[in-house]
Amino acid sequence: MLRLNVPSQAVPAAPEPQTNFLPQLDLFSILRMFSRHWPRFLAVMAATVFLGIAYLVVATSRYTSTFLVLIDTQKENLLAKQDAGQSERLVDPGLIESQVEIVKSDSVALGAVRRLNLTHDADFMREGVSLVSSMAAGLKTLLLSRPPPSEQDLERAAVDKLTSNLKAKRLGLTYVIEVNYRGYDPKTTARIAGGLAESFINSELEARYDASRRASVWLQKRLVDLRQQATDGDLAVQRFKTSNNIVDTSRGLVNEQQLSDVNSQLIVAQATTSETKARLDRVLDVLNGDLGNAAVSDSMRSDVITRLRAQYLDLASKRSDLANRYGLDHQAVVNLHNQMTEVASAAQQELKRIAAANRSDYEIAAARERSLSANLNALISQAGVSNQSHVTLRNLESTAQAYRNMYDTFLQKFEQSTQEQSVPISAARLITPPVAPDSASWPKPMIVFLSSIVAGAIFGFIAIVLREIFSNGFLTSDDIRAYAGLECLGTLPALGKNQLRKLDGQEKGILGSTPVARQTVLAPFSRFTETVRNVKVSIDIARPPNQTPIIGMVSSVPKEGKSTFSANIALLTAQMGHKVLLIDGDLHSPSLTATLSPGAGAGLLEAIADPNALHDMVQRDAITGLDFLPIALMERLPNAVNVLTSNAMAELLAYARGQYDYVFVDLPPIVPVVDVKAAAFLFDGFVFIVEWSATSRDVVRDALTSAEFVRQRIIGAVLNKADPGALKRIESYRGAAYGNYYVDAQTE
Repeated sequence: MLRLNVPSQAVPAAPEPQTNFLPQLDLFSILRMFSRHWPRFLAVMAATVFLGIAYLVVATSRYTSTFLVLIDTQKENLLAKQDAGQSERLVDPGLIESQVEIVKSDSVALGAVRRLNLTHDADFMREGVSLVSSMAAGLKTLLLSRPPPSEQDLERAAVDKLTSNLKAKRLGLTYVIEVNYRGYDPKTTARIAGGLAESFINSELEARYDASRRASVWLQKRLVDLRQQATDGDLAVQRFKTSNNIVDTSRGLVNEQQLSDVNSQLIVAQATTSETKARLDRVLDVLNGDLGNAAVSDSMRSDVITRLRAQYLDLASKRSDLANRYGLDHQAVVNLHNQMTEVASAAQQELKRIAAANRSDYEIAAARERSLSANLNALISQAGVSNQSHVTLRNLESTAQAYRNMYDTFLQKFEQSTQEQSVPISAARLITPPVAPDSASWPKPMIVFLSSIVAGAIFGFIAIVLREIFSNGFLTSDDIRAYAGLECLGTLPALGKNQLRKLDGQEKGILGSTPVARQTVLAPFSRFTETVRNVKVSIDIARPPNQTPIIGMVSSVPKEGKSTFSANIALLTAQMGHKVLLIDGDLHSPSLTATLSPGAGAGLLEAIADPNALHDMVQRDAITGLDFLPIALMERLPNAVNVLTSNAMAELLAYARGQYDYVFVDLPPIVPVVDVKAAAFLFDGFVFIVEWSATSRDVVRDALTSAEFVRQRIIGAVLNKADPGALKRIESYRGAAYGNYYVDAQTE
C-alpha cells in the first residue's frame, strides 16, 4: 500500500482558549485585531455616540454660580501686638484646606438653608428629582404609612441637596478659595450661592466670637488662681526674710552692702597708713641729715622749715663770702657761724615737732586699718553663715517672680480677648460675589460629544479584545497552527447567492441542480477555486512520485462543508485531465450521494462485494470525466464500521488505486462515530475540514487527540465557510491588490 510522505505533527496541549487565551497586544497584533473586528469597533463607538447624543437631548441644563473667598489671617491679629517677623509669617497650607472643608460642611449649608428658608422653597426641593424617584418616594410613604416629615427632616434633606451640588477648592498656592454651586435655575443658583457665601462668613465670625468668649471665661478663672499664687509667693519671700533677719535695701541686702563698704574703707585706710608712714620716714631722714642739703619743703611742706632753710642758706652764703675775704677766724665769720647754728637748732626743733605729729598720724592710721580688717573678717564669717539662707531666698523670689509674670501675661491675654469680643473680625473676605450665570455649565455638547467618542473608542477596543480573548473558533491560519497543531492549506469563503449562478443543461453533469458543489467548474478564477487548487497541490507535494494517493476527507463534526469540499476538489482534479474517483464513504449519512446522485440504485456496498464491477457502479460526470461511487441505502446500517474496515473495502481501494490517478473518499466526522479511527489504516492521507469561526477549538482538539493515527496522516487543514467580508478585514495586511486575481461566478 502507498504511504504518503506526511510528517508526523504533534498537537500541542494548548490551554483552554476561553479562559487563558490572551492576545499579544503589540502594535502589529492590535492593528490585525482592529482590521478583523473594525465593524464591531464602529458599532460600539456608534452606540456610545448615540447614547451621548441621547443624553444631550434628554439632560436638564444645569447652571453654576461661583464666588471667591480670601482667607486673610493678618486680620486676626489687628488688636494684638506683633513684631515684624510675626506680621510677615506665612500661613500653613493646611489652614486653607481646612477652610475649604468648612465651606463644604453641613453647618454652613444649614445656615444657608435657614437664611434663605429653602425648606419651604418648592422649586428648590423639586430640583433634580426625577419622576421615577418621586413616584418611588410617594409609594414608599403610602405603603409604610409614615407621618409627614418634620422640620428637621426637611432641613436635613435640603442640606444634603445643597452639599451634593457644592464644590470648593483652593486656587493654586494662593489663599483664595473658589466655591461653585450648581443648580437648575440661574437666578436661584446665584441666590443660593450668595446665601452660602454669607453663611460661611457669618460662621467664621460666630466661631471667632465663641472662641474669644470661651477664652475670656477660662482666662478669668485662671487669673484668680494666678493672682493668689503670685500673692502667696511674695508673702513667702517676706516671711523668710523676717525669720532670717534679712534686710533688703535699694542697693541690695544689708550684709552684702556692709561687706562692700567695709572692704572699700579698708582699702582707703591701708593707703592712708602707707602715706603717713612714708612722711614719718622722710622727716626722720631730714632730721638726721644736713639742713642745707635736705629737700624739706618737698617732704613736709612746712612754711617754718622753708624760711629757716632759706635763712640758713643765706647765712651760709655770707659766711662763705667773708671767709674767703677775711678768713675763718674773723669775728664776722664767727658771728655768722653762730647764727647758722642757731637757725639749724631752730629747724631741728621744728622737725622734731613735725616728726612727732607724723608719728601720731601713722599710729592712728594703723589702728584704723587694724579695726577695719577685723570688721571685714567678721562680716566675711557672717556672710558664709547666711549663704544657705540666701540660696533659699533666691528660690522663693524666683518662684514668686514666675507667678507674677504668668499673671501679667494672662492678664494681657484677657484684655486682648475682651477687646476681640467687642470688635469681632473674620479672616474670610468675599472678593468676588456670585452672579447669575448667563449660560449652562452642563451639559456641554462638545465635551459630551468628544467624551462619547473617546469612550466609544475605549469600549470598542475592549470589545474587540474581549472578542479575541473569548473567541473559541478558528479565524486565521495562525489559529490552526496554534490550536490544532496542523498546517493550514487555505481558507474557503462562504458561497452566497451572488457568487453562484443557475446551471444550464450542459453544466449540470451528474451534480443535479446544486451549483455550490460545482463551484470549481463554474468559477475557475475565484478565490474558492484557487484555494481548492492549493489543497490539490499540497497533496501532490506530499505524495510519492507515480503513486495513486487515497485521500480521506474528514471533519470533527457534521455540517462543516466536508462533502462540498470533496466534490469540488474531485471535480477540479478531474478537470485537470486526471482520472479521479470520488467515493461517498459516509455509511451513516451519505450527504454527498444525496447531492450528486440522489437516485442512485447501487454503489459502494455493491462495489465492495465485487470490486471488479466498480466501473458498473460509478457515475461519470460528462463535463469533467469524474467518476463518482455513491451509496445506495434503504436503511441505516448497524455495522457500518465493519463494512468500512473490512478486507473487501481494502481490496476495493487497492483495485481503485490501479485504475485511477486520485481517489478521494468523503468520510464520516471523527467525533460522533468511530469509523474514521477504525479505517485510518486504509488511507494514505487526510484533509481536515474546519468550519470557519463555528467549530470550537475544544472539539477540534478532542477529535485529533482521540484519533492519533489519523492526526499523524493529516496533510493539512482547510478553513471552510469563511465570511468574505471578514476575510477582507483579516487579510487587509496583504494589500488592496491581493484579490485582483480572483473573479467569482457573477463577474465572469
